[in-house]
Amino acid sequence: MTTEDATLSHETAKTPASVVTLILMCVVLFVALTALATWTWGLPALAMIALALVPVMYALLILISMGR
Repeated sequence: MTTEDATLSHETAKTPASVVTLILMCVVLFVALTALATWTWGLPALAMIALALVPVMYALLILISMGR
């Protein structure tokens, strides 16, 4: 492997497709962990996750209303 190959492989790691893939994988992981927690601990786990995401959704709605 030459230094040119190393820089090419580094540059291709940040393509928009890989960023989208990373985001989708994070979403899939979150959904899987939420399902596992709900299956293990039941509705209290689902309620705690929902309560923890209230500030996140609030910030997201503010960003959407500002047009960002």
